[in-house]
Amino acid sequence: MQIITISPRGFGANTYIIPIDEKRAIVIDPSQPRVADELKNRGLTAAYVLLTHCHFDHVFGVHALQEQGAKVLCSEQEKPLIGTSADVFDLFGAPRFAYAIDETFADNEEKILDGISVKMLLTPGHTAGSCCYLFTAKDGGRYLFTGDTLFSDSIGRTDFPTGDIAQMRASLRRLAALEDMPVYPGHNEQTSIANERKYNPFMLDA
Repeated sequence: MQIITISPRGFGANTYIIPIDEKRAIVIDPSQPRVADELKNRGLTAAYVLLTHCHFDHVFGVHALQEQGAKVLCSEQEKPLIGTSADVFDLFGAPRFAYAIDETFADNEEKILDGISVKMLLTPGHTAGSCCYLFTAKDGGRYLFTGDTLFSDSIGRTDFPTGDIAQMRASLRRLAALEDMPVYPGHNEQTSIANERKYNPFMLDA
């Protein structure tokens, strides 16, 4: 499965592009409006946008893709937080761009998006509806996109609205119980479940 990483310029999150075919793609956490240009430069358009949570640095480019026809999805627990103080737009003084959620995932729900298997794992702690997306490729390979739940050797903050350290610990235990697979976090570099089980102090302490 091809995974294209778009690193942020300035303050923002990693954005991931997973091509469906030669023209269409799934986009995870489009953090900046320039993601639309990055897709265009590759001859792609976004068919689906998956949000790990609603913080402004992960969704700042959503509106541009939705205007082009992308369907936007998130966890059912995160949807009510969009447009509230929980998205921390106001806290950081970020201008708002309106977008809407077209469809939600229930915990452990698997959707087949144009032939690509995506399972949502609810992992609250950073926000009440934070989640991870587990992709299973056609060759059986599995890839986890963790947003701000799990980073390389670290985790996301729990002191923003709806954050909760006890929930974060439970979420980390859930991820630690998974089989080893590559991890694509919302910030910093790629890692793996095995590496985080061994070295991440927050996962060791969960």
